Amino acid sequence: MASLTIRNIDDDVKNRLRVRAARRGASMEEEARSILRAVVSSGIALDELSGGGRSVSHGAWEDIRKLREKYGTFDLDVPERRAIAGDRPVFD
Repeated sequence: MASLTIRNIDDDVKNRLRVRAARRGASMEEEARSILRAVVSSGIALDELSGGGRSVSHGAWEDIRKLREKYGTFDLDVPERRAIAGDRPVFD
């Protein structure tokens, strides 16, 4: 098997990898191998994972924009407003 050395990893990334590995009861090295194996074998482009270099938590409006691009738009039938049946209590 081949070896790979990765330098200049942010401390935050390393710490999150350590926590993730600990939750699985695996070493950091095994966790990194599992992540690489899963991503490479899935064929997912890196910008799909990272949001094109941005944070993955980009917000609801970005999700809505992507859905509109994929499926188009549609109109919702909004019912007419009408009075509520029955007497309403009056508070003085």
